[in-house]
Amino acid sequence: MKPVSLTGPVTFSLIIAVIFQLIPVSGDWILWRPNFLMLVMIAWVLYQPSRFGIGFAALVGLLADTLFRTALGHYVLVFALCGAVAYLLSRWLTYFSYFHRAVLIFLLVVFSELLQALLFSIWDVPMGLQHVPVLGFVSAIVWLLVDKSIASLNFMYRS
Repeated sequence: MKPVSLTGPVTFSLIIAVIFQLIPVSGDWILWRPNFLMLVMIAWVLYQPSRFGIGFAALVGLLADTLFRTALGHYVLVFALCGAVAYLLSRWLTYFSYFHRAVLIFLLVVFSELLQALLFSIWDVPMGLQHVPVLGFVSAIVWLLVDKSIASLNFMYRS
């Protein structure tokens, strides 16, 4: 049986994530906007771990570095570590409920924000962490939509 190409759905989902990431948000709301690229990357790593692993996470991190204009490698490291955790847990997470997956996303977002704060502190750039719990909660809620969308794309192109 010939393997099905997922290039179209992955590219489509990443383009949608980039669009949502670049929508202008004003004031304090910018701290509440989830990292859509990371959520889409985690979803593809969870649904297709044999095709999309840590290398895919690093490539999406490179895309995030260019979008957010950070030092090259900043988001590569963050996304690769979060993708590695998702990859390691991917076999178990297929059996988890949506609530448990959302809890994992909350923990991954908190981990990524703390890692980013650590990286920014190396460059003496102050970063407040008071928004992290709310960002984790909002990301967990948005994750439910991302998870359903990627699951339906994965199912359509899998069968």
